[in-house]
Amino acid sequence: MRLYRVMAVALCLLAGSQVLLMAQNAPFIEIHTGKHWVWVARQDQFQAHQADIEALYDYADRAFDELVRDWGVRPPQDRYSLLVYEQTGGGFAAGDIDEVHKLTGKESPGIGVSYDAFYGTAYGIKAYWAHAIMTHEMVNLFTGQVVSGGWPVDWWADHRSPFPLMTAVQIEYKLVPDVAVHHIQEGLHDPLVGMFLNLKDQYGWNLFRTAFRTAIQDGIHWDAIGENPSPLRTNYVAAYLQIGAPEDIAPILTGLVPGFDPAVVKDILRARHVWTSLPATNPHRAALHAAYLKGDYTACLK
Repeated sequence: MRLYRVMAVALCLLAGSQVLLMAQNAPFIEIHTGKHWVWVARQDQFQAHQADIEALYDYADRAFDELVRDWGVRPPQDRYSLLVYEQTGGGFAAGDIDEVHKLTGKESPGIGVSYDAFYGTAYGIKAYWAHAIMTHEMVNLFTGQVVSGGWPVDWWADHRSPFPLMTAVQIEYKLVPDVAVHHIQEGLHDPLVGMFLNLKDQYGWNLFRTAFRTAIQDGIHWDAIGENPSPLRTNYVAAYLQIGAPEDIAPILTGLVPGFDPAVVKDILRARHVWTSLPATNPHRAALHAAYLKGDYTACLK
């Protein structure tokens, strides 16, 4: 009897392992090409939840267009990859999604949203998390694609993500207000979310549009400027936000943004004025610009 039970358990474990292996080996397929997203999913998960996944196709395109309108800047591509992620819980943005890359054979930037988010319910709303995660990660993708990766992890995105949350909620209020109502409540415990809402309410999207456009124009790459996180990178980002504001925003940032120093921000802005004021043909401008882009703003102030 004992031997039978051992064999039965072994057979069950083997069967379970085979099922798991089959699931892990299930192929990824392209399931939809929309205006802005090429959707990819694991075939078995798509077949099991097809209607729930398809229900978000239109939302993904509309959210993309809203984000472009709000920021006034476009990412370098009109279409990205959207992976229905095979694991449960969460999402991500990436410069190259491995599962899609293996399918297409080329670099595939985009976002991933866990498959259970499409059929699960939260706050009585079907696919609440699919909407919230999709919009949030779309913001992360845009900031990396439009300007640069490497935004401060302690007050912008990643370890703490107040900026993506604030932006996502603005889009959701236009497209799925019932989602927005709950999504913003999840973030209000973080005072940095309140800070970004304050900046948006006082200065509108123009603050961020100008910051992004100026950073692009200057050739900024945050990963070349200090560690992440570091006061140096933080104050560079704050300086570009200040460029977009008609008045001093230091009172809003002080005490909330880790490492923020208004005096350093002013020096960075002075340094930028020095190199941008030189003629484009002046070799000294190129040298100062190069130093500035590496975080050595003091080279412009000597």
